Amino acid sequence: MSEYQVIARKWRPQTFQDVVGQQHVVRTLCNAIGSGRTAHAYLFVGPRGIGKTTLARIFAKALNCENPVNGNPCCQCESCRSIAAERSLAVIEVDAASHNSTADMRELTDNAMIAPVGGKYKIFIIDEVHMLSKAAWNVLLKTVEEPPAHVKFIFATTEVHQVLPTIISRCQRFDLLPIPTRLIMERLRLIADTEKVAIDDDAISAVARAAEGGMRDAQSLLDQMIAFFAGGDGSAVTGDQVLSLFGLTGKKELNSILEAMLCNRPGDVVRIVGRLAGTGKNLETLFDDILSAMRAVQLCTILADPGELIDEGAEAIANYRQLAALAPADSIQIILETISPVGRVLHDALNKQVYLETVLLKAMRQAHSVRLSDIMARLNQLRSAGELQFLDKLPEIGARVVPPANLPPVAENVKTPEVESVPVPQVSVGSAEKKTVDSPVTPVGESIPAIPETVVEAAETIDVPVPEESVEIEIVSTPDEPGEVEIEVDKVDDIVAEIENIPVETIIPDTPPADQNAESNIGGAGRRSVANDEPQALRDAAENPAVREVIDLFSGVVIDVHR
Repeated sequence: MSEYQVIARKWRPQTFQDVVGQQHVVRTLCNAIGSGRTAHAYLFVGPRGIGKTTLARIFAKALNCENPVNGNPCCQCESCRSIAAERSLAVIEVDAASHNSTADMRELTDNAMIAPVGGKYKIFIIDEVHMLSKAAWNVLLKTVEEPPAHVKFIFATTEVHQVLPTIISRCQRFDLLPIPTRLIMERLRLIADTEKVAIDDDAISAVARAAEGGMRDAQSLLDQMIAFFAGGDGSAVTGDQVLSLFGLTGKKELNSILEAMLCNRPGDVVRIVGRLAGTGKNLETLFDDILSAMRAVQLCTILADPGELIDEGAEAIANYRQLAALAPADSIQIILETISPVGRVLHDALNKQVYLETVLLKAMRQAHSVRLSDIMARLNQLRSAGELQFLDKLPEIGARVVPPANLPPVAENVKTPEVESVPVPQVSVGSAEKKTVDSPVTPVGESIPAIPETVVEAAETIDVPVPEESVEIEIVSTPDEPGEVEIEVDKVDDIVAEIENIPVETIIPDTPPADQNAESNIGGAGRRSVANDEPQALRDAAENPAVREVIDLFSGVVIDVHR
């Protein structure tokens, strides 16, 4: 009984035609061999299990093949058979993970100087080349830059950022891509039919999804499924069995979650996530499936033919189109924007179920909340129906609103206490008699606090005639507290312009000054009060020894300057 060989080794491609999903690399290598324009160093970059080492071996066979066919090895000559059996002296494979010292690289460079045996070229395939130390690279650097004519280097790595830039610049770099799920399913079906393994399409789809773009991983998982579920009764491996073994979510449950999110049914989302978590499903894989499926739904709203970017069959794309019709395109976009950045946080979360539920509910709330664009659209509908005719009369944003001319004066709307007003003769501007205001002015439009009638002594009205305009000031004073002033102003701007031209006058107080000598020292004119509304003038008055007190014309604030 011969020893069993795993599917991944048994089904390793031997020619370029057998390679799946790397046609851009295959075409370049075949053309280089056919035209005789091969480089001395190549670098294959990509994730695990996508064919880096396989392509390196096929390329080495093609370089030393005695009868190549369109750049492909014939697989019949002695060189091809010896390379396939891993006994060729012309092809040397080195594992850089375990042979990464300077001594190993020095031995390799010495071996490179010896002519090949059994082939045209001596080919060095160095796998996981990023594991080489910097000192080892320095030993190999000169040989890689200018090797002998019979030497070819083929490097393979999954961490290209760890390779020295000086090495990358000396190689032809090829970036291998993850293999599409559809192509993996086709190859797994071919293997299952050839090996006479009973397995349904749902199981193959689940295995291909779990492989995440790696053909070797998919073949290893298929081998595991066959060993775990295939029994002597001839029953086929089903999709539910594969999903239960790997903790994956079926398409039915995934569609239910997507439908609940798009239709804004938070209760269904929580119940489905809780049920899947209770059955041991991998919630990180579930999140990745939701993110990938939601992206496919969004592409169905953007592209006429989403099959170019969606790695699914026609049936799956039709299902995504049905889901896309359940919600507006902007809501789908908001859901995708909300859940896409949280993958790493979910990986580190202590309670993945609670975090996943919170993220999905947040995405639904933001996607289905009322937005300003919805409100504007509804208002436009009402306006077009004639239900919002008053909107046409509203002023534009930023327009100055001018009140009607027939509005009553502001002072008439202010409620004032009933105070007996004692009129006094009008005082002309520039005369020697004027009453000093000792109290702050209550701003126009504010209510004046009530004053008990028992403490009211007098009410005076001072009318200052201004050309074509007038200012009426009513002063209410009490013995115990400051008086309240009510001002009625019409066209304040014009009044201010007139007052600016009024000279500062001397105001005679009601009572004689206590210190006549002091008055004589300042020119015999008695105390002086200055009314001004400019800060600089107030500062100048404060430094003037002839000024006793300063009055702000508009606020009524009195600043006493005692000398």
